[in-house]
Amino acid sequence: MRTSPIEILITRACDPSLPEPNYALHLEVAEYINQKKANNPREAAMLIARLANHRNPHIAILALALLDTLVQSCGYPFHLQISTKEFLNELVRRFPERPPPFPGPVMSRILDLIQGWKEGICSESRWKDDLGNIRDMHRLLTFKGYRFRDTGRQPSLASASNIKSAEELEEEDREAQSAKLQELIRRGTPRDLAAAQEIMKALAGANPDAKPDYRAQALTDINKLEQKVILLNEMLDNADVEHGERFVGGDVYEQVATILQNARPKIQKLINEAETEDSESLDTYLQINDQINSVLNRYEAYKRGDY
Repeated sequence: MRTSPIEILITRACDPSLPEPNYALHLEVAEYINQKKANNPREAAMLIARLANHRNPHIAILALALLDTLVQSCGYPFHLQISTKEFLNELVRRFPERPPPFPGPVMSRILDLIQGWKEGICSESRWKDDLGNIRDMHRLLTFKGYRFRDTGRQPSLASASNIKSAEELEEEDREAQSAKLQELIRRGTPRDLAAAQEIMKALAGANPDAKPDYRAQALTDINKLEQKVILLNEMLDNADVEHGERFVGGDVYEQVATILQNARPKIQKLINEAETEDSESLDTYLQINDQINSVLNRYEAYKRGDY
C-alpha cells in the first residue's frame, strides 16, 4: 500500500532518532495540511493519535508535540478532526478506567492538551459550537477522577488582535463550511446527510438572505480593538507616577500595548485594501489606526518617564 505524503511528513517529524521536537518539521506538516486540505486534516489527526499511543514513549511525546503545533498552526478543518469522537477516543485509548495516582509523562501531556483545547479553541474559535466533543471528553475524564492542571492560560494575543476584513471572514467561513461538509458526508448518517445538504445550499448561495453580514462582523472586531485603546488610555490616566509606579516588562500595560502593536500591521493592510476595494470602511480603519498610534506613542512616552 502506497504511503501518503502526509504520513511521510508525520513519520519524519516523529522519528525516534530526534532528541527533541523539531518545529521546522512540524511547520512542514502544518503547511502541507493548510495547502492541500481534502482528507489530510483527518488523516494527520488519526495518525498522530495512534502515534500518541506508541509503545515507545519518546515517539508518543514527539507526536503530542506535533499535535500541539498543528492545533496552533492549522485552522478549523484540523480542529474539527481533533473534536471527533474517533480521534478523542483513540487519543485516550490507553487511559485506565481509574486514573493512576501519578500519571506518566505521556498521559500528563495528553491531559494538558485537552485542557488547553477546552480553554483555547473551545472558547475562542468562531466555530466553537462544533467542538463540543472536546468539552465532553474533558467532562468525562474529570468525572472519572482525572485531574487537569491549571494552565493559567490567558487569551492569546494573536486572537485578541486578529483583525480580518469582511472578505477574509467570508473566505474563512467558506473553508470551514467545506471542511464540515466533507466530514458530514464521511459520517453518512441520515441526520448528517441532511445537514450536509443545507451546507451545500448555503455554499451555492441558494438563500442569500441567510448570508452573514461579514462587514458588520469585521467592524465588531474593530470595536473590540477600540476598547483596548480606551482601556490603555484610561490606565495611563490613572497611573500613579507621582508615587513611583513603574512600568515593567510583562505588566498589564505592556500586555494591552502588545495587542495593539500586533494589530497595527493588519490595520495598515486593511487600509491599503480599502483604498481600492472598500471605501465605506476606509474611514473606520484610518480612525482606529490613528487612535492606536496615539495611545502607543503616549505609552512609550510614559515608559521613558515623559508624563
